Amino acid sequence: MAKVLPQIVLLLVVVFSNSNIYSQDEDLECRTANPFCSDASRELTFPNVTGEDINFQGLGCLNTTRNSSWYFIRIDQPGELIFDIQQWVDGNDNSNLDRGERQLDVDFIAWGPFTTSFVPCDILATGCDNNGDGENLRPEECVNNVDDPDYYVLNEDNTNIVDCSYARTPEDDIFIETFTIPNAQSGEYYIILITNFSDEPGVIQLQQTNLDEPNAGTTDCSILEEGLPDDIDTCGPELLDIQGRFDDAVRYQWSLFNEATGAFEEIAGAEDPFFTTTGPGRYQLEGFDISGNSVGVDDIVITDVTNSLTSVSYTIQEESFAGSYTITAVPEIAIGELEDFEFRLDRNPLGVGFVEYRPYQSSPVFTNVPPGDYFITARHIAGCSEVQSLVIMILGYPKYFTPNGDGFHDTWSLINIEGQPGALIYIFDRYGKLLKQIRPGGPGWDGTYNGKIMPSSDYWFRVEFNEPRDPNMRRRTFAGSFSLIR
Repeated sequence: MAKVLPQIVLLLVVVFSNSNIYSQDEDLECRTANPFCSDASRELTFPNVTGEDINFQGLGCLNTTRNSSWYFIRIDQPGELIFDIQQWVDGNDNSNLDRGERQLDVDFIAWGPFTTSFVPCDILATGCDNNGDGENLRPEECVNNVDDPDYYVLNEDNTNIVDCSYARTPEDDIFIETFTIPNAQSGEYYIILITNFSDEPGVIQLQQTNLDEPNAGTTDCSILEEGLPDDIDTCGPELLDIQGRFDDAVRYQWSLFNEATGAFEEIAGAEDPFFTTTGPGRYQLEGFDISGNSVGVDDIVITDVTNSLTSVSYTIQEESFAGSYTITAVPEIAIGELEDFEFRLDRNPLGVGFVEYRPYQSSPVFTNVPPGDYFITARHIAGCSEVQSLVIMILGYPKYFTPNGDGFHDTWSLINIEGQPGALIYIFDRYGKLLKQIRPGGPGWDGTYNGKIMPSSDYWFRVEFNEPRDPNMRRRTFAGSFSLIR
């Protein structure tokens, strides 16, 4: 599927809209969080929220959550993720913190990990549990990570709060907060709340600052797209967890297509954006806003591809004795398209068994293949429906042989000529003198002439055979040279 990235700060990309400013009930705010992800080409810079009254009800280490913006991430590659969060008055509206632009206080709290972003908001811990007894979680027990950077990293809060930070006093001039996920795993979701206590218009920016470091995790940018993921192929009737998303949706409904009626039918109780499928089929997800209006609909097809391949044959572009060959797999496909499959080439280099010669690749074409015995294995990219071709026997000849009695390359003969009993093979010295005529499938030439050992030198051969690449098996003659090495 490791790349070393240049030593620069990589910024983040986000899709955002006016939904940053929430008018719905507070217990729905976390469910309408916007997605963001790590991306080296663009940045996550979004307008802050203003105009909300100060609410002094504590939330984790924060005394107030005034002017809150909600976001979530999904982990792609596992590892540590470190983000910088800062806020400023963007005087020229270029989303860059320029010289002379005034920075503003910014605070945050983050929770996780979760299996989905669409969690009941009341499961987000509002306080910490320093003694770990599971009772009386209190905001007063939560620590600012500025005071104790290891508090949340070591999970001393004993809750699902991942990190929390604020500027302790305006005089501290702490304008960058650091958010850390120490050991994120693929597929995990995290929810982040960012506040604007100063109530001044500006922009907030997040940067993942450790993307160029060893063991750094990454975030999944596919969550930026609304709707459902692409269609899925499975090896058998697997149970799959699927999640979709629509902006502003606070309720969802899943449906399954009924082939008999030709219509989607609602699945009772399936009213979250995530759903465990019961097997192959066409599933639909629809999202509704707080007023019950539809805000989006999408469907996904899940296909069992266990028997998607029935066989695989091949073609060879070059005629025999070309020295290098192009083999193209020709699969017979029952389900899917050619791009849904991958192909591997195995070789029998020593005549004692086949080993992998070219690993699985998306292209059915293998180039620069030397003569020998091969077979092609084809399979669906989902990892199943594996089929194998018949053995491919390509005519050729060794470039040298070493008749020293060690059991390796002691005789010389053509490669894969044994299938042509009518072939004629002649061996000559450099002056054109006939030294030996050998038969297809025989022991080959041992490097002698009338019992006399021939010296190390170059020798010539001529073969008359029927071309196996020609459907009419026309008669051909080919000549070449090889070396005897003692």
